[in-house]
Amino acid sequence: MAHRILVSLFFVSICLSTLASGSPVKRNDSTPIPLLRLKLVMDAFNNDDIAIGFDAAATTVYNNQLDSRYMEGINAPEGLSSLSSDDIQLSVNIVPLPRQGPLVIRLDVEAAKSGAFTLERTELDSIPAIYDVWLIDQFAKDSLDLRTGNRYAFNIDKNNSTSFGNNRFRVIIRQNPALGIHLLSFDAIKATKTAQLTWKTENEETTTVFAAERSIDEGATFYMLDTLRSNGAGSYSYTDKTPLDGNDLYRIKITDMNGTVSYSNAITIGFGSTLAEPGASDNISIFPNPSNGIINLSIAPKSTTGAAGSAQKQTSSTAKQNLAAILPAGSASYDIKIFNINGSVLKESTSAAASWQTNVSTLLPGTYIIQVTNNSDNTLVGKSTFIKL
Repeated sequence: MAHRILVSLFFVSICLSTLASGSPVKRNDSTPIPLLRLKLVMDAFNNDDIAIGFDAAATTVYNNQLDSRYMEGINAPEGLSSLSSDDIQLSVNIVPLPRQGPLVIRLDVEAAKSGAFTLERTELDSIPAIYDVWLIDQFAKDSLDLRTGNRYAFNIDKNNSTSFGNNRFRVIIRQNPALGIHLLSFDAIKATKTAQLTWKTENEETTTVFAAERSIDEGATFYMLDTLRSNGAGSYSYTDKTPLDGNDLYRIKITDMNGTVSYSNAITIGFGSTLAEPGASDNISIFPNPSNGIINLSIAPKSTTGAAGSAQKQTSSTAKQNLAAILPAGSASYDIKIFNINGSVLKESTSAAASWQTNVSTLLPGTYIIQVTNNSDNTLVGKSTFIKL
């Protein structure tokens, strides 16, 4: 019998008995390894088989820690191997699944004499559905879809060198764009003091990463709340337990297996006793911005929105003087909070003046939110962001 058992380190944890069995091969983390196995059959007693495994950390060149070199059987009447991109004959070939372009794996088919042979697909396990897997016969100008077919009969003529060797057969693996991830729906609903995000997809497999994002500046900037890896379920959800007062915009960022990014539509949910009006950031000004130490906050009264807009264009000292004259100390009381992008309150203070100052040198570098509320009627005066250097 010319049948040869496959031998490989195959991700270190895989032993000879695992490869020889028909059970799915798994990584150390128990996730299945995408695997294609082919067998060249001459008759009931003579056959040879190969394994092609897929891992993102692999390359197409020969790796003696992952791949297994082909060992020709003594006086074997047939032989089957796959070739690495540097032309090494392999019994076990570990390569990455392709992204944008197709992956072409050459096969070497040998025979001691002319005759009829069959290539059998004995296993196709855990290869994501987005991939088409084809066997191409360049000599006969024929092909077989290895997802739907498992046997390909052909003849070898030893008098015709193009009917055997390493130039006749190819395995081609390529993505089918129609089977890529599609976002079917996205919704965001206010639930008590939280925001409930739900979305549905198709073809996401287990290779897609979702990120729930929130904006508090009318969509100018979105910040990531959390990430979630797909599991093939088709339905996903996330709860924002710390929404900020005002208008919170939510969307889902989708990163597919190729690293391509797309976004859902954005949905606005209002929180607090009074929803933030467009231009709410114009009611307050922060300077200097960015800052690595002291920041100054100027607050405009609700009746002088236009003055606030012009105050932002003035120098910090002039703005403070003008606003203080418009709204003298004691005429209002403001609750001032500084949040991080996750909604946690880092600083809180009360001011009876139209200007306020604080030191942010102890904050980590990044973007922060200042929110000002009028304590007399609990209305939102303004909300804006600053950058800590």
